Amino acid sequence: MISGEIEGWARERNMRFYALWPSMRGLFRGGEMFDGGDRELTNGWSGTLGGLPVFGFQGAAGRDPDGALHVVAVQLPGITFPPLTMMEATFLSDDPGVPIDTDFDLRWKVVAPSHKFARDLIGTALQEVLFDIQPDFSQIWLERDAVLLSARGEVSAMSLDRYLHLLRRLVDKMPTRVLNALRGSPSAPAPGLSMVPGAAPMSTRAVPGYYPVRPLPPRPLPMRAPVPLPSTPRLSEPRLAPRNEWALWSSRRGWLYYPNGREIAERFNHGPLPGGRHVDAFAGKFGELPVFGWRTVTGAGTEANIRQVICVRKPGMKLEPVRVTLDNPTLTQLVGSGDIEVGDPDFDERWRVTSESPESARAALTPAVWKLMAEPFVPKFAQLWFERDVAAVITESPIGPGRVDDYLSFLHKLVTLMGR
Repeated sequence: MISGEIEGWARERNMRFYALWPSMRGLFRGGEMFDGGDRELTNGWSGTLGGLPVFGFQGAAGRDPDGALHVVAVQLPGITFPPLTMMEATFLSDDPGVPIDTDFDLRWKVVAPSHKFARDLIGTALQEVLFDIQPDFSQIWLERDAVLLSARGEVSAMSLDRYLHLLRRLVDKMPTRVLNALRGSPSAPAPGLSMVPGAAPMSTRAVPGYYPVRPLPPRPLPMRAPVPLPSTPRLSEPRLAPRNEWALWSSRRGWLYYPNGREIAERFNHGPLPGGRHVDAFAGKFGELPVFGWRTVTGAGTEANIRQVICVRKPGMKLEPVRVTLDNPTLTQLVGSGDIEVGDPDFDERWRVTSESPESARAALTPAVWKLMAEPFVPKFAQLWFERDVAAVITESPIGPGRVDDYLSFLHKLVTLMGR
């Protein structure tokens, strides 16, 4: 949405609109608000929904490589929340977060200093609301007297309405006893919050069973540094696709994006990883399965070689390493292969299968997989690799974001058919 569209959306709902909202800056610290430093806040709005104050704004990209951030919030006057953040669960973090419920923890990660508060707040009713949604936003978090949601990429008017009603449903499902425990004797309101209609005074009392809640002072704004002019790339640098192409593609899907993909690549450290620099990494969900990938660059200038790694993870699948590549009949005739045969003459003639565990290879490459691999839509790759709960392809040459879904669809079907 552009500025005029957000203003029109706010006016249609009898909300106030703020083209610039400088007094709101620094009041909220969660939801990746300070990733990349200071953000200018624009396209703000405030009003009510179901009797509760609501507000939102857009944070400019600043130095955040992931771009601008949209924030939507519902306020609960008189409440002071301890810190808590909820986000979609991924395999990328070694910290599992606060354990809430076995099924819930597979879909959502909760981060909170007080585990007791998190478990008391996120009861069965609130879990049911979150089970029904496929998140296309970054985080939901509690701060001061508000429940907030942050989202990246293009956010439509329909999305704003959907986010607001989701937050309102979450508030309705919060246990009354927990909210009552968070109400306290009001003190002076935090600077700047008084401009939001219905802003709650902040409490400094101790919350029984949790810990003393003291509102954090607004974060001081950093000094603005001069913006350097972009440097001219050296001729020896490889000609990569613009990083923002992959960042925008990931953002539109609500996926994670990392310009430096080393962390993701190193987590997949048992596969046949091509050496070089790992860039433009992404992670998210394709259908119900976690997916991730990155690009690997070796060499420089006209000699640069760029390959794509694309992975689909099926939790619960356990495989020993298995490698599949196209066979070279001439080399096989001259040198021999010693490859594993899975039992289908056509498959065995076309593909080379290598593994230290022939049993694991045959268990993965079943008749349903033979048939899939013979389909004309199978995208071109240099290697197909299985290990543990991951299936991965490595391409011989670079591909654009628009072709990733072809590989993800293939891998998704592959892991679904394994064992059949």
